[in-house]
Amino acid sequence: MQIQRKQIVAYERRGPFWGRVSEFAVALGLIAGIFISSLLIDTLISFYPGTGVVKSTPAERPVEAVVGDCQRAGPVSVDGLGYWWHCAVTVRTPDGRQVDTVVGHSVVTPADWGEPVGFREACYGKGNSDCRYGRPVARIWALVVAILHMLRISIFVPLVVGSGFYLVRSVVGVPRYYRWMNRGKKRKV
Repeated sequence: MQIQRKQIVAYERRGPFWGRVSEFAVALGLIAGIFISSLLIDTLISFYPGTGVVKSTPAERPVEAVVGDCQRAGPVSVDGLGYWWHCAVTVRTPDGRQVDTVVGHSVVTPADWGEPVGFREACYGKGNSDCRYGRPVARIWALVVAILHMLRISIFVPLVVGSGFYLVRSVVGVPRYYRWMNRGKKRKV
């Protein structure tokens, strides 16, 4: 209750208009935090060139890839900050399959064009229908990427909840928000 009183006093000192504007500004700051943290984590993840397999299953199999056409993405993209290559590759497996796919995060670049590149294949799903491709890397780096994905969620959820909280307070005002929140507590007593 002490925190609620302090927040109501601070809100009333600013007045209804500026109080709501300040609540909305905090919400915008939290929303900006969502985008900035996602961009930074995406940038870190983009440095990982592997398949993403952390456990022993599915097994990574060695394959060979030939790089085709490449396109540059950036300076801000789904890969994060910076310039990254997305290249079409043709993967040839030891059992004779040939898969055409696109790999991002500069796993391969135009410098690899026309030359066979050592790749790894990890297939998931029914009949191994969902395959991922990447360079050979130690599994510890896949674990680091998995931890970064968990970190993204642990940052994302509180920022979304907090921004929703401040958006509601910016619309209804802090005193009304706390009256609304506390009305159920009075009935229980």
